[in-house]
Amino acid sequence: MAVRITSRYLVRRLSSSGKILSEEEKAAENVYIKKIEKEKLEKLARKGFKPADQPGPESPAAADVKPAQSPPSSSTARISTDRNRNYAVLAGTITGLSALGWYLLSKPKKSEEISS
Repeated sequence: MAVRITSRYLVRRLSSSGKILSEEEKAAENVYIKKIEKEKLEKLARKGFKPADQPGPESPAAADVKPAQSPPSSSTARISTDRNRNYAVLAGTITGLSALGWYLLSKPKKSEEISS
């Protein structure tokens, strides 16, 4: 539990770049952090790992937990919504293709010599 509180504090401080957040921004950030933590726990649950602070199947609280949603289809599972990552992938692809084109076009062309 202390790790979660510490991670929330660090994420809040590092993500805000030192600026003071409004109450609405803090609330939105808390919702986002909780969503990310829930996704991590669901991912671990799918792998079969049980965190220490989660109730086991023998506890009565476990019966109240709703089953996790089925994973999204494979066609949408790999689509990134991170804008900066998408730009980085695009820039890397363009750079790689440009380097390949430069390499292929820089080879000396074989010219036909006319011998008399």
